[in-house]
Amino acid sequence: MRIAVTGATGVLGQEAVEALVAAGHEVTGITRRDSGVPIIEGRGGGAAVADVFDPSDLARAFRGYDVVVNALAHVPVGMAGLRPLSWREDDRLHLEASVAIARAASEAGVRKLIQESTIYLYPDNGSEWIGEDQRLSVRNQAFRPRVAEMRAAVDFASADRSSVVLRLGQLFGRDPHTTHALKATREGDPILLGKPENYVTLLHHSDAGRAFVAALRADSGFYNVGGEPITKARWAKDLAMEAGVATPAKFYPEITQAIVGTRLDTQRRSLRVSSLRFMSETGWRPTVGPSTPGWSRR
Repeated sequence: MRIAVTGATGVLGQEAVEALVAAGHEVTGITRRDSGVPIIEGRGGGAAVADVFDPSDLARAFRGYDVVVNALAHVPVGMAGLRPLSWREDDRLHLEASVAIARAASEAGVRKLIQESTIYLYPDNGSEWIGEDQRLSVRNQAFRPRVAEMRAAVDFASADRSSVVLRLGQLFGRDPHTTHALKATREGDPILLGKPENYVTLLHHSDAGRAFVAALRADSGFYNVGGEPITKARWAKDLAMEAGVATPAKFYPEITQAIVGTRLDTQRRSLRVSSLRFMSETGWRPTVGPSTPGWSRR
């Protein structure tokens, strides 16, 4: 298949390009700047420069492609997320660019849209499992960009077009967020939000890339994608093991957690998310877990 990938210079987009190329597809990564071309080519894909906020420019770039994969995101690292302005770029990507991408793909005759999303739209559910039928917790205005993105993906679907929305688990691997977490763990600084008994559903970047390949086989709909959920206490130990220290990663004091705001408050939630539907329908399975030695270098 001929596949275009937006967000192709980001960590997630690069993994998608590499996995799709490895699966034998003709892949073109879309980048806003010429400087992104060698990054995409380094992952084995072709590259095209286009403005992701311009539907007409995107339609030109998408014409002749079977599938568009949208992996755009720009999440601030660590407690920088406390600053509202630090989310401005990420919000604009979801609110404007993702909507433009869905509309342009429709105009260009693309038959399938695969949209990145997140499990952090689910509410805290304690130790109970979360499936795709769980009601989302997105009433706050902070989630408006993600809601607009989802609606655009749903509107793309029709009798002859399919739309797959992947609600990805917390990503870990070779990325700035994980690097920041490992550094904090080595230095004994707090890094984790929530309670030790809460659940976290993790997804290694390489498995996320493979999930985009698997999504080519999926029917229209929403799918959870993650590994086996573990407690945050277990994740604290896994971070320490990967960081090469004996003391588990520390949690922020409760008084600090109480003032993190809506954006980071999602990371306090207990999310025991089931990916059974996606695994059953596509055959995808996670291959790298938090106990896999050397996962931060893969």
